[in-house]
Order: sequence, then structure tokens, then C-alpha cells
Amino acid sequence: MSKPTILLIEDDSSVRHGMAAFLRANGMDVDEAEDCRQALAIFQSGNQDVVVADYSLPDGTSLDLMPQIKRLSEETPFIILTAHGSIDLAVRAIKEGAEQFLTKPVESKALLVLVRRLLQQRRLRNRQEVAIREQPGALNPFQGTSAVIRQLEEQARRMLEWDSPILVLGETGAGKGVLAHWIHVNGPRREEAFVNLNCAGLTRELLESELFGFERGAFTGAVAAKQGLLEVGHRGVVFLDEIGDMDPAIQPKLLKALEEKTFRRLGDVRDRHVDIRLIASTNLNLEEAVKAKKFRDDLYYRVSTLTLRIPPLRERSEDIPLLAQLILRGICNRMGKDQVKLRADAQALLLKYPWPGNIRELANVLERAMILQKGEQLEASDLGLLERPSFGTESSDSLLPLRDMERLHIERVLQRTRGNVTEAAQILGMVRRTLYDRMKTLGITTSKD
Repeated sequence: MSKPTILLIEDDSSVRHGMAAFLRANGMDVDEAEDCRQALAIFQSGNQDVVVADYSLPDGTSLDLMPQIKRLSEETPFIILTAHGSIDLAVRAIKEGAEQFLTKPVESKALLVLVRRLLQQRRLRNRQEVAIREQPGALNPFQGTSAVIRQLEEQARRMLEWDSPILVLGETGAGKGVLAHWIHVNGPRREEAFVNLNCAGLTRELLESELFGFERGAFTGAVAAKQGLLEVGHRGVVFLDEIGDMDPAIQPKLLKALEEKTFRRLGDVRDRHVDIRLIASTNLNLEEAVKAKKFRDDLYYRVSTLTLRIPPLRERSEDIPLLAQLILRGICNRMGKDQVKLRADAQALLLKYPWPGNIRELANVLERAMILQKGEQLEASDLGLLERPSFGTESSDSLLPLRDMERLHIERVLQRTRGNVTEAAQILGMVRRTLYDRMKTLGITTSKD
């Protein structure tokens, strides 16, 4: 995995070199610049993840530079440093797009905590955006002719004009995020913000600060106040993916925000009003989680006012040929290749395969096949599915119950990866946390456990 790259802009060479050395010692690459002109040239030719800039520079200020950076990459976080801080200047910097405004001398450890948090936030946003962008028909999650997908579309359209929370149920990779995005784009809040957050794998502290925001000094590294996603999503739609993984300590605070339309930032005593439509999703059985005291019953009843279930791909196999062609079209466009078609034997194999990772796994298989394919059409052998026993040929496994088939398939993938769960999750088109949950449910262990 490549190191994150920081663009450090500081005209005092001794200060710049010291900060750069510290960041490099903590696992980051650093590009250094001494003025706006040099910084802009470096940014245009590079791929920086975070910008850290002194306010006063020889040829301008960082507030002059920031709009030029933002035009090139709006999502790149921008941190401004200054030896002459003022409240007015800090407010102006935040309003114009800076993530944080720090007063010199800057404590190195506090800067590192801030940079790491911004990097993690950006990684989360990128994963979510890519997941939506790469799904077939990003604004149409109803591609296909199967009865179950037509029923899903009919139900979703009836829910568009209401403001009640929606709970989207479905297995990993089935397209829950795509459906949430479609509801926003086609609903009455379409002109307002759509913000999303994957609750899986986040610590309680990070999840709480991401949702509700914080005041300056609320915790170590909170050097300036920051809005949470509820504030950012005011009047719009907030999508909480994998809400079943939400820390129990956060659940009552979310319930309060939904029922009373108020919340408090971390470290604040003031209630803030918020008007959102919540869409939540999960691949877990929340009713079982409620019984096991892992999910609050009152929050479950609130978020499940309206419920949509996305069918897994194995329940709509007649849609697979169309979905495969749509995915291939997008892959070819991204790669700059001529359009490639599936041969009959490849289509037949796609129809036989159970797709435990659903549409995401289908997309992964086709992308890998496109990278490795040699001919003008994709053949069955290009898909890499023949390597997995019991698929493509009749065997004693093929009539097992679905749960046993899933256990068998996961065990075979884990055997192929020598127990590497991260690699197995990539093959299956799952996030690692979801695969661990399925392994626990199915009683699967590895030699590395």
C-alpha cells in the first residue's frame, strides 16, 4: 500500500524541514514548497492527500492559494497554519474551505493526529464514492427484468415522497448504497446534501465525532471546531451504511437526533436543530441483534419505519446477463478499450455461480477478467471461476442447502488464500468485517485465528 502524501507549504526552511522530517518518520511522504507558485506546480503534477500551508507566504496567502487547489481537487483537505491567529481569520478560513486552522507553534503530535484523522475520513469517502460509481446504473438500482427487482422498484417509488426513515436490508455487495443514492436523487430533497457513512469498523470515538462533530478542545487533536455529518446533511439525506455495526453507546444519541431533531457536538452544551431524512442499511438480522441486546429496540423500530429488501443476485439470476454487459461496458470505458462481449459459455458459467458477494463480486470478477483477457470476447476460462470446485460441473456439493454451500465456498476461498482473510474478502467482494461476521455465524475458523 502506498504511503499518504502531504503537501507542506512553509517559507521558513528550518520549520518546514523539521515538520517534514516528523511526518516522514510517521509513515508519510512529504512534498515541500516554499511559496504559492511552487506549491501549485507541485499539486498539479502530483497526487497529494492533504495540504498543510502557512498562512503568510512570499507571494500571497494560503487563502489565495486554497481556491486554486480546490478547483483541482475539491475533496483534498486543507490545513492552514499561522503565527498571528485571530477568530475572524479562523472563521473566514473555515468558511472558505479549510478543514482546520492551527496557531503556531504547532505541536507535532497534534498535527499528526489531525492529519491521520483527515486521511481516514478521505479514505472512507473515497470507498463509498467508488462503490456507488462502479455499480451498474449508479442512478438506477433496478436494472433487470426479474419479478423481484420490479417489485423492489415499485416499493421504493411509493416511499420517495415521505420523510420517514428507510431501512435497506441486503447482503454485502447487493447495492444498498446505490439504492440509497437513487432515493435521494429522485426524492424531494434532491437539491440538498447526500452524506453517507459506513459504520462498520469505526471506533466509538471516530463514529461519534463523524456523526455529531465536535468543539475545539473536546479531545486531543481537536484544535478547531468541526461540523458532523448530521449538520452537513441538514435538509438533505443521511445514509448510514451497516448501521447494525454501530457502537451501542452511539445509538441513543442517534435516536434522540431522529426523534427530537436535535443533537449536541462533542464538548458542547448547546442543542443544535437538524432536519434530515435517514436511510440506514445492514446485512445483519437486526431483530436477532435486538434480542441479543446488541442493538437498541427503540432505535430499530425508529429506523425500520419503512423497509426495503434488496434480493441477492442468486434470487434474480435472469438479470445476470444484462448486469454483466452493463458492468463490462463501464469497465471498457474506463480502460479505453473496445466493447467486449461475453461468449455463451461465459454467460452459462455466470448463471451457475452462486455469487455470495453479489453484484460487487460480479464486478470484481469481470474487471479481473478484462485485465487478463487476450481475445475479443470473454470466455468461461477468462472468468477464473472454473478454479473453484463444484461450480461449472455437477458434484455432490451442488445440492447442499444454501447455508452449507456458503460455508463450503468461503472455506475453499480461505484455503486458496492460506487463511488470509483480507485477501479472501477481496475475492468474495466483501469488506473484511462482513466476512468475519459470516465466518462467525457459519462457525468457520482459520489456522491464523
